[in-house]
Amino acid sequence: MNHRLAIAIEEIGTEERVAEHFGRCSKFYVCELDEQKKVLKTETFFNPLAGEHSGACQLPGFVKQFNVNTIIAGGMGQKAVSNFLSFEIDVITAPGLLYEDALNRFIQGKLLGYEACKHDHGHGHNC
Repeated sequence: MNHRLAIAIEEIGTEERVAEHFGRCSKFYVCELDEQKKVLKTETFFNPLAGEHSGACQLPGFVKQFNVNTIIAGGMGQKAVSNFLSFEIDVITAPGLLYEDALNRFIQGKLLGYEACKHDHGHGHNC
């Protein structure tokens, strides 16, 4: 059975990194992996809520439509984590990694688990 993985992306200069703040990512790369964890295809979906105050709270429902099993992001609040888990989507936080590095570490089984942000990033809420 194939595995579908979404990675929240932000561009910093010419680099594509795992987005430090999930709700502010510019796009998602959705990678389909076969049983041997070989990448079969990668699709790009732009974040329609980028820059919106409540984007991180609404994004799990947006990402769910891509039928992913796992989401990788940098930082993510507990409410967004809970929303993903309620959709049976595993959450992995990997702040600061380049996209290719995050993908390769996931394929190698070296990226696991998450740590929810404990601060509100200045928004007055914990998404």
